Amino acid sequence: MTTLTRRNLRIAVLLAAAIGTLFWLGVCVRVLMVPPPRRDGFEMLGAILATAYFLALVLPALALGILGRWLPLGAVLGAVAVAIATDAVMPWIPWSIFAGGLF
Repeated sequence: MTTLTRRNLRIAVLLAAAIGTLFWLGVCVRVLMVPPPRRDGFEMLGAILATAYFLALVLPALALGILGRWLPLGAVLGAVAVAIATDAVMPWIPWSIFAGGLF
């Protein structure tokens, strides 16, 4: 693998890990924003699942990207992490605002 390819792959892995980290933080903040009278404990299930997502996909990709080792595996983990994050976020984005009603 050439130096340029390794550098680009490392940047892609770190970018995917950053997106996954932002998704995890967003879920945790959103769960903590639930008012105390409306909390019944089930909202923590989202934080638990998001933390499992972070520990299983994002954190290994981040470690591989920082260390610069096994970058193809880090890229696969990062791609899966971004795919899961966008699958969870995409339905909630009001796409009609951006595309003029095409979506």
